[in-house]
Amino acid sequence: MIRAFLHSGARRFGQQFNYNTQYMHDLIDIDPRAGLRLTLFQKVSAYAGPKSAHHVRMGAMVGSAVEGDCGPCAQLTVDMALAYGARAADIQASLNGAPDAAGDFGLGYQFAWAAIRGDDTLDALRARIETAHGPRAVVAASFAAAFTRAYPVLKRGMGHGKLCQRLDVNGTSITLTHPVAA
Repeated sequence: MIRAFLHSGARRFGQQFNYNTQYMHDLIDIDPRAGLRLTLFQKVSAYAGPKSAHHVRMGAMVGSAVEGDCGPCAQLTVDMALAYGARAADIQASLNGAPDAAGDFGLGYQFAWAAIRGDDTLDALRARIETAHGPRAVVAASFAAAFTRAYPVLKRGMGHGKLCQRLDVNGTSITLTHPVAA
């Protein structure tokens, strides 16, 4: 019963974002308890913070995914950001190395890269987010930067890792062979 429920959820997610969820199905088949924990992880990692910082969080999700994976996980976060209201121009600017032109989205994108890499710009980026949106926005961007990375790592660990690909942002193709921090 729990397997059927988990498989159904994975199918719905895959259909919603045109995403290959085979790794989720494999995980559920191997051990439904692991599938349930993945579902719970998704709930825990989805802390959004204040509404005003929505684009900061979306940028941090995309930045984290792109820094860790330039394949299907990165495409998924781009598609999710678009579905949740991010502007294609902001995503494109960030992916093309111009996040300063992408407003709050670009700020979140840069924050994720800096947090992941321990960059010396992190304190200034954190301060900008906190000044504009408050400390809960910093927490939301931190959650997005940290937890988004888990999915490509899990997929690669299970043998579902993919090579880099072109990312589609609302019909515009962007090639990421060696993503560069902004």
